[in-house]
Amino acid sequence: MAFIDARTLPDASRIEADLIIVGGGMAGITLATELAGGPIKIAILEAGGREIDMENQALYVGSGVMRGPDNADRPFNDYPVQSRIRALGGSAHVWGGKCAPLDPADFTQRDWAPYSGWPMSRQQLQPFYDRACDLLGIPHFGPDTPVLQDPARRPLDLDPRDGFFPAPRYFSKISGGADKAAFDAFRTDFAEAPNITVYLYANVTQVRLDARNDKVEGLDLACLSGKRHTAKAKTYVLATGGIENVRLMLASNKVRPEGVGNHHDLVGRFFQGHVTYAMDGDAETEGSAINVARAESMALYVPPGRAQPHCVIGSSLSGQTRMKTGNFTLTLYNGGEPGSGTPTQAETRVIRQTATRVDGGKDEGQLLGCFAMTEQFPNPESRITLDMADVDPLGMPRIKLDWVYSRADWDSFERTAAAVGDALGASGQGRLCWPVERKDYVAICNASRHHMGTTRMHADPRQGVVDADCRVHDIANLYVAGSSVFPTSGIANPTLTLLALAIRLADHLKLEMGAAR
Repeated sequence: MAFIDARTLPDASRIEADLIIVGGGMAGITLATELAGGPIKIAILEAGGREIDMENQALYVGSGVMRGPDNADRPFNDYPVQSRIRALGGSAHVWGGKCAPLDPADFTQRDWAPYSGWPMSRQQLQPFYDRACDLLGIPHFGPDTPVLQDPARRPLDLDPRDGFFPAPRYFSKISGGADKAAFDAFRTDFAEAPNITVYLYANVTQVRLDARNDKVEGLDLACLSGKRHTAKAKTYVLATGGIENVRLMLASNKVRPEGVGNHHDLVGRFFQGHVTYAMDGDAETEGSAINVARAESMALYVPPGRAQPHCVIGSSLSGQTRMKTGNFTLTLYNGGEPGSGTPTQAETRVIRQTATRVDGGKDEGQLLGCFAMTEQFPNPESRITLDMADVDPLGMPRIKLDWVYSRADWDSFERTAAAVGDALGASGQGRLCWPVERKDYVAICNASRHHMGTTRMHADPRQGVVDADCRVHDIANLYVAGSSVFPTSGIANPTLTLLALAIRLADHLKLEMGAAR
């Protein structure tokens, strides 16, 4: 097992490999795992150690603000440091293991969704999703998913023409938040391969281009101990996450003032995240909740534990097309369950009485809490930039996040929330209480650790930073891995998709570097 602490190397050491992967998070580890045991000599440069270290973590400190029309700006200065982990395994240290692929709708070009469309389809990515599921030890997501085949866990009987369906979610044990032993094995066992070396505490501070500006010729590294090193390879992959990939590319401006891969001013733009929306009730107002008409088990939607597979209410492409909306999910949970959303207060139970009266005296059914997620449309004004006046102890500029929602996002959200309520009522499956007002969206949302879109994928270099193979358009030997390449965010937790893309990239590199078996 080859783990080297870069702080113990002699000053000005030079690291050499065929392939250098910058970042030892889930994307970087998966890429290396796929190439383990082969002829390609690989070096992983991980900025942290094996465990979370607060001195290293502080290098993520930055500033941020969330904005949206009809809403007051919300300071988000804690988000850049709290939403990611600078250690081997990355943010999977605190990931709960939830997995889902992007829906087929997410890959399509939707006329009403600006900048939508991937240079591949869900069908084309499906084999890599299957391999990612195998890696994470979960069932495949196919047309007949096992979670929907249990007769004791029957889905809601919603009319497909209304545009909603049960969307499965599985949980992997390979996460620091689920099974530490399995996670530790995942993030270390791959390095037993003779062709892999992992360097810890190796912070990359500069991507150096050659004289022609079309190829990477090396990397500059720094340690908090004061030591400086260099690294050189034939091919390079940036896998440091949706924020840090941008930071490194923009800060690498010694040859190109605009930074690496930023010829069209796209690096850092189109930031998209996932947030949940719910409102608690109080003595005078209702909270967000759903009263399900039936009395039978709702275990398909409200599993007894986080380790159990479950479904959310998803929005189909036909529904999105009819309503001219983005993707959307509604997640249900037991009213008193902490950590799943906003607890359902007693005052919200009025919906049960109201639903019973409106539905003609049927049984009261079950009252459940719920929270919504809605797709953020890609927006070039939602972006990450550098604060050149504020640098960290390594001399790297800190980041500024301007997370911007548009009026189209709010319109899409409101149309879909209303439609899912209509679908529940029309099918006799339940009633939705959704008292959230537009002016409160920014204030009440709860942000996830999902950073997407900032080095987006597109066949046209004027519309994307990387091509369909995740190669930076104008740099011959530089690739980007992770959710920063997502053109659109969808609703699913991004981990399974970024792993599928990493596996796909591994296959491409085997061919590109002459290592295909």
